[in-house]
Amino acid sequence: MAKENIKVMYDKEEDILSLFREGNKVKFSFDLSLPNGNVVIDYGFDSMIVGIEFFNASSYFTMLKNISSLEEVKASMSVQYGANWAQISYAIHFQNAQPIISFINAPYNKRIILEH
Repeated sequence: MAKENIKVMYDKEEDILSLFREGNKVKFSFDLSLPNGNVVIDYGFDSMIVGIEFFNASSYFTMLKNISSLEEVKASMSVQYGANWAQISYAIHFQNAQPIISFINAPYNKRIILEH
């Protein structure tokens, strides 16, 4: 899947950064516990991954502490699917800084998601 421009939301009070494809509704979410904070993977009604949320986001992205507006933040995301896994690659671009490029591996089972 090609990289897409992604909508970025940041709740500074709760320290949650959300990346999502606009216009997609979430059918099912899966919570991954990671060392820096939980990450929630959102699956759409077509079973495809439509978003990702980083809890304790400033521990992943220290630049969040310095932004004054979300207009300074751009993101892209792409997903590769396997039989029972999905690899979510993302890039977050902060104004006047090197982009942060990384990925997360998540469980994936299209049949289970569609039946959920």
